Amino acid sequence: MLSPYEQITNSLKSGKITGSWLITGPFGVGKKTFAKRLSAFLTTGNWDAKMDFNPNVKWIECSLTEEAKKEIQKLILAGKEVEENTKTLARKKEITVDDIREGVKFLSLKSSSNEYRILVISLAEDMNTNAANALLKMLEEPFPRSIILLLSQNTGKLLPTIASRCRKIQIPRLSFDSMVEELKKLLPQSPHVELLAELSDGSIGLALKIHENDGLKIYQKMNACFLPLSRMDIQALNDFADSVHKNEDAFSLFQIFLTNWFSKTIKEKYETDPILSENLLNLYETTTNLFSNVSNIYLDRRQAIINTFLSIGEILNDR
Repeated sequence: MLSPYEQITNSLKSGKITGSWLITGPFGVGKKTFAKRLSAFLTTGNWDAKMDFNPNVKWIECSLTEEAKKEIQKLILAGKEVEENTKTLARKKEITVDDIREGVKFLSLKSSSNEYRILVISLAEDMNTNAANALLKMLEEPFPRSIILLLSQNTGKLLPTIASRCRKIQIPRLSFDSMVEELKKLLPQSPHVELLAELSDGSIGLALKIHENDGLKIYQKMNACFLPLSRMDIQALNDFADSVHKNEDAFSLFQIFLTNWFSKTIKEKYETDPILSENLLNLYETTTNLFSNVSNIYLDRRQAIINTFLSIGEILNDR
């Protein structure tokens, strides 16, 4: 299988680089990094050129809320560093049709030296219906020397008609050894690089997210809750739920760790205890729906966490 860079090189040689590309892969494997490097290469000839600003490249992603924009204005007036302080500001939950229309307008303009014009849509699955339909029209009638890069970690949420009109590039996960090697460079003071590599499943971005948000403590506390009801410390469970349900990053990491625990345990018990494995699989499907509803209709996160562990405890109680 050709690497992403080999696919681009072959397309350049054949003269088929223009059009739309769907760059896929799970969270943190380097989709944005690849898109930035590709944009740099296509506009400067150098994969490693800095892309702080390039008039021929435009990024679209969930934009800041109006309240967040006011916060930026305050930062500017106060003379503070804007980029560093915007990381935690609130963003809209979807890419809108107005965002896509801005992209259409950008691609319709000719560059001064007939260079490529590149539109990058980060997390394309965040487009609402109107935005997706507007993008589909643009894909059907592309502008000359234009390139659209769609980044996605959940292609199942994209319109099939959009995905079918794009050439695909999948960013692969890193091997465990490669993860350890990279993390030693990025986190030279950390004694936990091997555990981070194990938990992040080939994703440097996820490993860094775990490190930066005390994810290993979340992981350890969560593991202490996987007990039969007869041995479960209800106060510790309540304390754990309190510690993660209000923080977006902590709650996100908890869901990742929980999914990994289900997957690992179901596989381990499949041969030795098939009934337990099947019961956990059924509970995993129920839990997935539960947390989907928590996100979509704002159910009580704290109670969802507690109910999940109580349900696991009931299943483990029977073994």
